[in-house]
Order: sequence, then structure tokens, then C-alpha cells
Amino acid sequence: MATTGSNLRTRMSEEDNKLMCDIALKYFKERKVEISNAIKALYPFLETLRDRDLITDEMYKASKKSYKNPLTIPKVVYGVLDNMEEKHHLPLLEILFSKVIMKNYPDLNGICEGFRHEILKKMVCQASVGDESAENRNTQLRIEQGTGGKSYPSLSWLFPDQSNYTVTSSEDSVERRNKEQPPKASTSALKRKPESMNLRRSSTSENKTGKRGFMDLGNKSALPNPKKRRRARQQPGVSVNFRAEILPVTCGEMRGLLIKRKLERGATRKCIRTEDGNWLTPREFELRGGYEKASNWKTSLTCGGKTLKRLMELGLLRPPPITREIQNKEKKSDKCKICQDEGKLFCCENCQSFFHGDCHLPPVNTKRNGWNCTFCTTEDSSQSLEHYRESEVLVKQMDPGRKLKCEFLLLKVYHHLESNIFPNIPHGNYVTKASQYLGKLRKLDIIKKKLIKENYCKVKDFKEAMDKFFQDPRCEKLHLNQEEFVKNFKEVFAIQETN
Repeated sequence: MATTGSNLRTRMSEEDNKLMCDIALKYFKERKVEISNAIKALYPFLETLRDRDLITDEMYKASKKSYKNPLTIPKVVYGVLDNMEEKHHLPLLEILFSKVIMKNYPDLNGICEGFRHEILKKMVCQASVGDESAENRNTQLRIEQGTGGKSYPSLSWLFPDQSNYTVTSSEDSVERRNKEQPPKASTSALKRKPESMNLRRSSTSENKTGKRGFMDLGNKSALPNPKKRRRARQQPGVSVNFRAEILPVTCGEMRGLLIKRKLERGATRKCIRTEDGNWLTPREFELRGGYEKASNWKTSLTCGGKTLKRLMELGLLRPPPITREIQNKEKKSDKCKICQDEGKLFCCENCQSFFHGDCHLPPVNTKRNGWNCTFCTTEDSSQSLEHYRESEVLVKQMDPGRKLKCEFLLLKVYHHLESNIFPNIPHGNYVTKASQYLGKLRKLDIIKKKLIKENYCKVKDFKEAMDKFFQDPRCEKLHLNQEEFVKNFKEVFAIQETN
């Protein structure tokens, strides 16, 4: 069955284990500054290293002595990491990405995801060139149920919480394909065996299917079209955290990153980022993968050996709302001012800007003919000659006029995050950075939902929620400036402090 449990063990050859360790060590050396900045306090980091004999008592005392104020912590941590013996680097990663340490230092979560993504990417690249290299490295990733075998505890943090991971066995894979087998792609896509994928070269025909559910990607007879020797890129049978904000997806030879939050707003949104940095809708991604005749992208796109339809059935992925494609091609060039995506848009009569109904605040009433956006409405109404002290504004009840001003302020933050920052995340370390931004957008979504439902009784309730949002130390790294919000708050509420 496709289950995980206490008896799940990850087994692989010594050579593959060494390759993964080498990748992890190289990535660690490149990310020491980032790791150091994620450690906000010396306790319990230093104490754990000392208790595990990874640093000496002398180094522990010297590090504590060099600590002068919170600003010096990253330098102290970097010094510890830099002076550690190389033989201790793998045990150090085990400690850094343990549940206890990541609970104390939340910023390490994104770095850990970056490690997983980098290792997965390099292992896939290693497998993809194996067929064309005379000195092929045997890359055999097998995730099997049962006990015994050679485990690799030094990298056990790659699979920290198996309740959020799914490993699909051969039996379940056959059952799933019988129910929702996608149409045949026009490219030479491979049939997937998610649990066990043998990427070794083999001259025997037995390994084509394998008694234990293996597929030999080195055997030419495994390809559906022998004339085309180009092999489809597949995800190896490693675990995927389906709870993450970003999911790796494949369709035929196409590989990309699915942004959950974008998909939740509609299947016509460009929610998949391809390897070359382009953004596609699920249907466009399906077409690029060679499934032109497919009728349902949910069964054509897969993640971790499961179709997106199955992930939705399991509650691991929210189904997008049903929307209709825009028939008028001339309007395809218009984009939402907030999220910079296409789709069903509403145009402001005053500024001619376009918005999705759910991106705008308040949500657009689709039955209205003439409509002005909140940016125009608020700027027109804020030209007041009367000024107030901030203390007077904060205690006022949240009437419709003040609620509109709060919606204006929230839209400003959304616009900055979604239009200016998110589209310009550099390709290197994309998953880590994008996950951090998506986490902040999710928190904004909570504030937005409360504001729509009128859960904020007074202006100060909204202001306190936004202050808490900006006080997160990660905001500074994400280029979210609280000073800009405060400035806009004072302008829109006509606040002028008197001496």
C-alpha cells in the first residue's frame, strides 16, 4: 500500500550515499553566512554542539566570551561553523535541521528546504547524464518498506516528518494508473514507478519492469518510442513534502514548481514556474509536456508519483475555483495590478487599472457596471483639511469609511509584495526565498480575511495586526519596510502630531 510508517527505511548504495553527502557538504559551505544569520540566539545552539562533542569546552567558552550584543551573534556563529573540523559537518547538519533546533530558529526551515531541493536537483542531473557517460555513476534511489539494509542516519533530516510525506508502492501505483491513467503524451515520456526507480544501466531485459517494481532507465526498450532516444526527465522516488507552499511537478519531459497560493485562486492563473523562469497555467504546462489531447490537467500533472487530482482528494492540495477561460484574445495582455497575472479582470473607470475580483479590496461586486478601485476612491476622499492625533484615530470604531482606508493600506502592501518583489526573486535559491515570501503572504491573507469579515472593531485592532506582521525579523530580509506603511497610515488617516 502507499503508506508511510514507523517501519519505513531509506536504503541506497554506498556510492549514492556518498554523492548525497558530497552535495550536502558543498551546499553547507556555500550557505554558512545564511545559516549564521538564521541563528538569533546562542542558546541552545552552542550548548547542543558542546553536549554532542562537536565543539570543545574551550571553543564553547571562547564563543560565549566573544558575544557582546545580539548584533554580534551571526559573527560568533559563523566563527564556530568555520572552525569546526570537516569530519563534524554532517553531524552538524543533523543537529541544525533537527526539530528542536528548527523550532528555536524558524529561519532554518527555509534553508533546510533549500538543501533538499539542491540535493534532489543534483541527483536528477546525475541520473540524466548517466546514459551518455562511459564512466557512469550508479545512481540508485530506492525507498522501500521493511527493515534491514544499509541506512544513512547522517542524512535522515531529509525526511523529518513522514506524516507529511508519501511513498507510493508498485501495487498502489498500478491501482492509481488503472483509475486515472493520463492520455499518452506525444513526447517520449516514461511510465513512472514512484516507489522504486533503478537508474542503473543494465543489459538484461529483466530490469525493464523488475520483480520488485523497478524500472531500468538505461534500457532502451523501456522507452515507448525507440526512435526518439531523448529520455523524459522524471522525479526520482524520493519523498516530497506535500504540505510545502511550493511543489515540484512534472508532465512528460516538463518540470516545474507549482505555487499553491496561485493555483488556489484559479486554474487560469500562471501558477507554475518552469526551469527557464517562465510562468504557465496548468493547461499550458500540460501542453508543453506533450499532452495536447488530454482533457484534465489534474491527471496529467504529477508530484512525487501522485497526480494532482489525487493530492486534491487527499486534502493536500486545494482544488482551484471553477473559472471560464477568456475568449477575447485582445484582453489577454491585461494584467492584475496586484498579482501581475491574467484572467478575469475588472477595469477601474478612473485609472484604467485592472484587478482580479478577489485580489482587490473590497472584493469586486461582479454585478456592478461602473466601478472605481480602492486606490482612486481613497485618494479622492483623503484630501481632508482636518487633522487628528494618532491616539484619536486608533480608538475610533471601524466604520465603512475607515475600513476602506485600511483596505487601501493592505492593498499597498500586497502590491509591493506581489508586483515588485515576488516576480523578481533570483533563480539561485529560489525555493527558499519564494517560500519565505509566500509565508508572509499567507499571514497577510489572514488579516485580509478578518478585515473583510469585519472582525476588527476599531482602527487600533487593524494597526496592531499590521505592526505584528512587520515586527517579524524576516520582514527586513524580505524588503518589507514598516516605515513606509506607517507613513501611508498617517497620510490616509490625516494624522498630524502636535508638540
